[in-house]
Amino acid sequence: MKPFSTFLAAVLLCGLALSGMAAAQDTHQTWSFSERPRTQTLVTSEVRHGGFGSLIYGVTSINGEVVLLRGTRGAWILNLSPQHTLHIGLAGYRTTPEAAAVNWQHETIERPDIRINYGGFEMEYVNRSFRLMHFGTQLLIGSGSVRYDNRNIDVEKTRDQYFVAQPGVNVFLNVTNWFRISAGGYYRYTANVNLDGTDSSELSGFSGILGLRFGRF
Repeated sequence: MKPFSTFLAAVLLCGLALSGMAAAQDTHQTWSFSERPRTQTLVTSEVRHGGFGSLIYGVTSINGEVVLLRGTRGAWILNLSPQHTLHIGLAGYRTTPEAAAVNWQHETIERPDIRINYGGFEMEYVNRSFRLMHFGTQLLIGSGSVRYDNRNIDVEKTRDQYFVAQPGVNVFLNVTNWFRISAGGYYRYTANVNLDGTDSSELSGFSGILGLRFGRF
């Protein structure tokens, strides 16, 4: 009986060893690089590029008066994934018509109107741009100028430069594959304004903006 018991134990050990090898092989096949789920990332390697130009129309407050804003934008589009899009570009804004100077101290000189323009580098994040309606946030960093409408006015300084930062939010409507409408609210922050009749606080304020975007999205 002893030889038979030894033979039976050997068969059982071989069976266990083969089962372990099969299990290891199945595990290896389950987690092979060719079959494992694709890793999810914020940015994929398949970035699609595009670009657009935009006409801008809006209203804002300058020196306590409501004035119109007009401008243009241009941006490079990076579709990082179906959910996330980045716009990098330039923008410029100007007021029309002009706003009157405030706290005018020159009694013998007629109070002038002032006009402003500003622009700079602009970056925008857009979420799920493939949807009919979607949203985005943006930030402009740049500079601007403020001057009197009458350049021949007899004062020491008729023009000044200033720093500007303008964050904002937009809602978009996809009209066609190449045309989109945006509507948003921005806040313009200005600094280092030193001109008779206005200052940084008078040039800072909220704006309502409508944009017409044409391009390859």
